[in-house]
Amino acid sequence: MADPQNFLDNLKNLRVVMSVAFEYIQDHRNEFAKDATPNQIHQAERYIAQIRALAVQLEKEFNTLDYLTKSRSN
Repeated sequence: MADPQNFLDNLKNLRVVMSVAFEYIQDHRNEFAKDATPNQIHQAERYIAQIRALAVQLEKEFNTLDYLTKSRSN
């Protein structure tokens, strides 16, 4: 059985990683757009598509978790 505290720790770690990544992207996107090679732009497009797919999956997981925790309290 998964430990609820481990689950919370993983959510916290995910939040930290996403926050750092978001800050880095904001700070460097203009420079990347100006200086990247066509191959690097293609790589970025691929990674962004993968990240978007993961974001959709993550939203589904959060919706399921929300449903499960609310149905538990009913």
